[in-house]
Amino acid sequence: MAKLICPHCGVFTSPHLHTFKATVTTRGSTGEYRHRDGTAEAITPHIPGYPVYGIIVCEACGKYFVAEKKLQEWSAVYPIQHKTVATEIPPPIRGELEEANLCFAVGAYRACISMCMTALEALWRDKNASGLNDLKGKGIISAQLFDQATEIRLWAGMVKHKLIHETVQPEETEELLTYLEDILYDVYVQPAHTTALRQKREQVKKDNKSKTSTSGSQL
Repeated sequence: MAKLICPHCGVFTSPHLHTFKATVTTRGSTGEYRHRDGTAEAITPHIPGYPVYGIIVCEACGKYFVAEKKLQEWSAVYPIQHKTVATEIPPPIRGELEEANLCFAVGAYRACISMCMTALEALWRDKNASGLNDLKGKGIISAQLFDQATEIRLWAGMVKHKLIHETVQPEETEELLTYLEDILYDVYVQPAHTTALRQKREQVKKDNKSKTSTSGSQL
């Protein structure tokens, strides 16, 4: 089952519709109209053949966003959720990942899978590899990440050649997008964090040594 995600804070929330004060008009059995103060939900009328939109209040951050209801499930449509991408990932590849995230946010799941594959292609070009097998052979990705990358490649191939149902489900798309994020994190982000941590440790060691030397010269 798809989950409704707040585009502001990125947290799962229930489709709690915004309510506002309104004058409710009813018609009695004798034909007279009666007016009373009440509340109404911010939702468009249910008209066959037309989408239903509502203003949702996020239970986590309390902000409002517009969501669309399809097949009894809600998905956010405005504002478009912006997912932060690690700056350690090189610009060309980071742009592909950002576009894949954008495709997922607007429900373009087939396009999202295609962008995941484009990001993988950019990855092996950046590492001067000829493909996924070469990335694995050079030790750039592990066997597990190779399997995940292969799933992205195979799904992207099916989407490209229309060998699957026209509508790709969000669950498998999100899983493939997570695979891509794991791969890029392992190749770019984690090594950068390790390098930064090592440099900080060496700097602390150097500073302590300098302090010890200065204290000794003052005695």
